[in-house]
Amino acid sequence: MCNSVLRPLYGADCYAYAILASGFGADVVVEADLGLYDYCALVPVVEGAGGVMTDWCGRRLTLENHERSKGRVVACANGGLHKESIAILGETWSEESFVVSFFREKFMYLAVGIGLGVALSRPRN
Repeated sequence: MCNSVLRPLYGADCYAYAILASGFGADVVVEADLGLYDYCALVPVVEGAGGVMTDWCGRRLTLENHERSKGRVVACANGGLHKESIAILGETWSEESFVVSFFREKFMYLAVGIGLGVALSRPRN
């Protein structure tokens, strides 16, 4: 995505959504691993200003699908930019790769948990 934009910005947090909604600067905001509390209040602001805000697969952001989208959010100033952004993000992130990374992450936690359990169960001198 960074190679597809004129000037990528990092660390803008909610300010990026404000300048997107106001029309003064950002045209696309892409973030990952957000909590519900990070984006729920921003959806009506962006959409009320004429923008589009979905997950990376183009699904609406709702309370019910947060677990499915895992906080991967794309907000765009208009529908055309949104379609382009989803197409670009689709090249780098898909449901299948997400499933693989999800299980890899869970396996890592399991391995760390087992390692800690073994370490803590050893007799101490």
